Amino acid sequence: MEAKVYTAAQLAEIVGASAVKGNPEAEVSGVDSLRLAKENNVSFLGSVKYLSQLQNSKAGVILIPEDMADQEPAEGKTLIVCAHPDKAFGKLCGLFAPATLTYEMTIHPTAYVHPTAKIAPNVHIGANAVVDERAEIGEGAIIRACAYIGQDCKIGEKTVIHPNVSIMHACIIGKRCIIHAGTTIGADGFGYTPSFKGLLKVPQNGIVQIDDDVEIGANSAVDRARFSKTWVKKGVKIDNLVQVGHNVIVGESSALIGQCGIAGSAVIGRGCSIGGQAGINGHIELADGTQVIGPSAVQKNTKPGESLLGFPAEGEREFLERHMIPRKVRRLTDKVKELEELVKKLQEQLNSKEG
Repeated sequence: MEAKVYTAAQLAEIVGASAVKGNPEAEVSGVDSLRLAKENNVSFLGSVKYLSQLQNSKAGVILIPEDMADQEPAEGKTLIVCAHPDKAFGKLCGLFAPATLTYEMTIHPTAYVHPTAKIAPNVHIGANAVVDERAEIGEGAIIRACAYIGQDCKIGEKTVIHPNVSIMHACIIGKRCIIHAGTTIGADGFGYTPSFKGLLKVPQNGIVQIDDDVEIGANSAVDRARFSKTWVKKGVKIDNLVQVGHNVIVGESSALIGQCGIAGSAVIGRGCSIGGQAGINGHIELADGTQVIGPSAVQKNTKPGESLLGFPAEGEREFLERHMIPRKVRRLTDKVKELEELVKKLQEQLNSKEG
């Protein structure tokens, strides 16, 4: 495929830059970080603290913020001045992105599709994929190699199921979802009852429902409900290696970042963000807009829009105050020692005068 080439002037127009410093006809054919970029790449500087990387970078064209507009380009480099270099760079990444993968809308000869399954027109089912009894695959869906679609599952229109994904029986996946490689939807939730015979398994009789426009990263797990359903609502984005326990509800447009874990029956509100390696206790509710900074451990209900961090998680003000107190105590202790020494010297001077 022929490489895409743009001049600095063209890129500046695309991102709405305020100025171009250097050669406006400088050509680039790709994007990369300041550290790894080559002469034919465009990169960006988001903050003055990375100025050393700018000076050492080989990138031919670099986006810089407006508060650095007085920066002069080094020889052979061109600077594009814009309001938000990081956002502008994101737009340029799209220009150089490779063509979207395409799939032949057929069923591969090595795929297994049960006779009772309902397959809509224009569906791709890849090599060694399995579509089990009574499963339904919506129009335009992509089921890639070695994926497993269990009994009575429903896969919505234009949803993409990547290789080695397992969607267990009776689970429902909405339209235009993307489920990345290695993820499991609908494995049994972690439910056991202690007894004199040991831990007895509690039947997990519910399902998982994934609504429209959800994306789930690689090697994540969304557990089957003990009853009713584990529910991931519309527009939710889940990173790699995330655990969603049984009967959890995740509200619309929330984001779950890598390695976070949501314990059973927790309710995550709309527009929440759970940071990497954060843990959410079971049977609690995070109100709409809650922001959990990772890694943190949330053990109780939250208020709308609240930001939490720490172990156990608490509000930013409480967290900072609690961590500042030891420092303040140390400073006060040092000040008291200093005053004691001063009093001691003054007492010695007074005693010597009296003598």
